[in-house]
Amino acid sequence: MYAKLVLLPNGDKRYLPVDDFDRTLYAKASANLPEYWHIVPTVSLKPGYNTNQMMNYGYTHWHQMFNNRQLLSLAILAQRTQQINDHSLRSLFAILLSGCLEFNNMFCSYKGEGTGAVRHMFAHHILKPERTPLEANLWGTPRSSGAFSTLFENRILRAIDYKQHPFEIRVTKDGGKISGVKVHGLSDPLDARIEQTYEAFVSTGAHAYLSCGDSGKTELPGSCVDAVITDPPFFDNVHYSELADFFYVWQRQILRDSECHERDSTRSNDEVQSTSVDTFTKNLTRVLTECARVLKSDGVLAFTYHHSRTEGWAALLDAVAKAGFTLVASHPVKAEMAVGVPKTQAKEPIDLDIVLVGRKSESVRRAVDQSLELNELRCRAQEQVDRLNGAGRFLSKNDVRVVVMGQVLVCVSTRVPPAKGGQWFHDAEGEFEQIIEKLWRGQNVTGVQQPRLF
Repeated sequence: MYAKLVLLPNGDKRYLPVDDFDRTLYAKASANLPEYWHIVPTVSLKPGYNTNQMMNYGYTHWHQMFNNRQLLSLAILAQRTQQINDHSLRSLFAILLSGCLEFNNMFCSYKGEGTGAVRHMFAHHILKPERTPLEANLWGTPRSSGAFSTLFENRILRAIDYKQHPFEIRVTKDGGKISGVKVHGLSDPLDARIEQTYEAFVSTGAHAYLSCGDSGKTELPGSCVDAVITDPPFFDNVHYSELADFFYVWQRQILRDSECHERDSTRSNDEVQSTSVDTFTKNLTRVLTECARVLKSDGVLAFTYHHSRTEGWAALLDAVAKAGFTLVASHPVKAEMAVGVPKTQAKEPIDLDIVLVGRKSESVRRAVDQSLELNELRCRAQEQVDRLNGAGRFLSKNDVRVVVMGQVLVCVSTRVPPAKGGQWFHDAEGEFEQIIEKLWRGQNVTGVQQPRLF
C-alpha cells in the first residue's frame, strides 16, 4: 500500500498517503485471517488457455488473487451466507457474493481515476494481473461501487422489485433525444414455481423447469419444444468455464448440498469451447443435434453469434448442417458495450452480434435454383449496413464482416447442398473479403459520427 482515497465528512474525496493506522489495520486483518482460513477455497489452478495467463505470472491457486484483508472479508461473508437455512435465499446471497468477488480482488483497477468506481477483473476477458491494483471497501461506503451494500441495493433489491412489478421498455424520442420509459401492467408478477426435473414439471403443473447440466443430453422427450433460444460460445479465445471457476470455487463452499456443485470445476470434456476447430464443431453438433431432437417439426432455433475469422463461421455452418438445421434468416443487433475494455483496445472492434434463425432441414423448402449469386448476397448485406448507417451507426470492418457472414451462412445453408457447403464456403473466402472491403469503405456516413483515430 502506498496511497488511499478517503471520503471526507463533507462528501469530498481526497488522496492521502498510507500511514501507521492503515498498516496496523491491515496487520490486524492478516492476524484474524487464520480463524476463517477453512472458509477460503485453497484450490489449485488447472492449466488452460485463460488460466495459463495467470500461471505465467507465477500464480498457482485461485485465492492468491486476493490480499489478506480481502480474503478475511470475503470469508466472513461466505460463512454468514453458508449459515442461511433456506436454500433459495442462500443461493441468492451466493450470487451476491459472486458480485463482490468480481469487484474485490487484486486484479481490479479504477474505472475512473479518483471517482471511487471500480473496474472489475473481467472488464477484459482474460486473467492478467493489474499493474496498479485497487483494493476497494468490500462492505461499501455511500460513494463507492462493487461493494456488498451497493450490489445488494442495485442488483438484489432491484431484481426482487422487478419480480413483483415487471415492466417493458418503450423507446421514446424527445427533441431528438432517445430515451426509454418503463411500461408496467403488461406482464404478471414473476411468481413462478420451478421444478428441477422434467417429470416433476409435468406431474405437478409447475410454471417452469430449470436444469443445469449437459445441453447435449437432456431428459426432455422428443418434439416437445416450440423454440430453442441460445448463445453458443466462441470457439477459440475466451474459455468461459476456466473464468467461471474463479466464482465456482467460492460457491462450492456455500452450496455443497446442490448437485450442480459436486464437481471440483465447471470444466468438462464435452463443453463446446475449444481452440480446435474439429473439437468445437463436434461438440457444438452434439448440442444442436439434441436441440433438433426435442424441437417440434415447426419449431424455431434462434441464436446469436459473431467472430472475426472465417474458420469460426465455417465451423458454425458445419455444425448446424450436421445437426439437421437450415438457417433461414440473419439479423444484426448491437450487442457489445461501447466502452468495454476489449473494444477500446481492438483495432477493428466488433460492436454487433448476428441473430441467426434456423428450422429443421426437413421442413425447409430449398430454392429450386441452387446456384448462389454473390451479388444477391452483397445486396442483402448492403441493405442491412445502410439501415444501421441510417440509424447513426458507423460500422467497423469487423462489424461489416459480421453482417456479411450472417448473410453468407443463410445463403449457403438454403442454396448449397450440405455436403458441398463447407467446400464452397472456403472456395469463396476471397470474394467474401472483397464484399466486406467494399461495403466497409462505401458506408453512407453522412451525419454519422465516425470513431476518432488517435
